[in-house]
Amino acid sequence: MMPRGIAVINTLRVFRWPLAVLLSLAVSVLFLVLTIKQGLGQSFLQNGDWHTSESTGSAEAGVIDRAVVAIGGLLASTREDSMYYTLRSVAGEPLRLNCRYHIKGNDYDADWWSITAYGWDHYLIPNGEKRYSFNNENLTRGEDGRWVIRVGTQEEDGDWLPVGPSGAPVANKSTGYDFDLLLRLYTPGDAYLQQPESAPLPVVTLESCS
Repeated sequence: MMPRGIAVINTLRVFRWPLAVLLSLAVSVLFLVLTIKQGLGQSFLQNGDWHTSESTGSAEAGVIDRAVVAIGGLLASTREDSMYYTLRSVAGEPLRLNCRYHIKGNDYDADWWSITAYGWDHYLIPNGEKRYSFNNENLTRGEDGRWVIRVGTQEEDGDWLPVGPSGAPVANKSTGYDFDLLLRLYTPGDAYLQQPESAPLPVVTLESCS
């Protein structure tokens, strides 16, 4: 009868290579996910504080670009059908939960557009109002057609976009920002298709921080 110690050693030898393969696979998957998520933060074209990519939704988009779109939840089709602008900082300062912002704008050359807040994890931010975005059909406008969206954790009058409960902890510091804003433009006009870096966009301003 084989001694117990030798049997254990032989068992470990049998499983050594499968375990090594599984470990290598796990490390590779982790590296791919980190690479893709890093791609979510890369800026391609800049328009003020907003950023967009000419390849998103185009036939020239590579494998990483398509994976970034899938993880980011953009659901991009062709650029002629939809364009996306992301904002993660204002005047170089990352968007923070302890700060208040306002977004000002007018109408834009698109069949439909919206502004949505996402958390650092690229998911919608849970809030008691169950309000996650505003669009060109539900905004409150002034007589001149202009509108203002207030962004922050504290409730405000008018069109308020909550970005989480007041005092909510930030679960991940690796992104460098607490939340971001995504502008969707469906069937955008020529200004966005031909000159996305200079086309008219909403202006986001920092009001105060606690």
